[in-house]
Amino acid sequence: MALKSKEEKTNEQISFDELEFEAEYTENDGYTTISGKEQTNVQEYEKMSIYDFDIGDDIRGCPEISHFKNDDRKSDSLRVRIINEDEYVDLYVNIPKPDELGYVTNIKKSFDFYRTAFDFIYSILRWKDETNVVDSNGEEINVFKKVNIINFAKFVDQKEQIGVRLTEGNSESEYNSWIIYKME
Repeated sequence: MALKSKEEKTNEQISFDELEFEAEYTENDGYTTISGKEQTNVQEYEKMSIYDFDIGDDIRGCPEISHFKNDDRKSDSLRVRIINEDEYVDLYVNIPKPDELGYVTNIKKSFDFYRTAFDFIYSILRWKDETNVVDSNGEEINVFKKVNIINFAKFVDQKEQIGVRLTEGNSESEYNSWIIYKME
């Protein structure tokens, strides 16, 4: 067998079977958001808490959303980090464990533990068009039977800026909630 010259190797055709690659599925590595954008290094930023704000206050900034799977619970969490010039706040959304396609079921407005999930979904649909959150009888929706929560999170994560407003949540609950009122 004769060795091929550099020019002969350059002109040689490569078949698909000769391609070499390694690939795998990995969970969020902690450095990218749910939609795959690079997370901001916030070490030099001032961390704010939801409790640093009053009901009705607005928080605006760049969203970064991460999905945290809780193996020892029946629920997972979405962390919605809102970053502006030199500070950030982490807001959390409790969600039932999504199925393999990202769907969750029966998110009720009246259920305190998932109230932030309800408000998250509701506010995105309302932002697009208020008719998305009323039924055929003109009643305001209070249950989402089936939603791909992962796609909702990716949609918001891809935005340049969002604005959220803090709300009381359920009147009998001690936990506040929040809604998205603006996305760019």
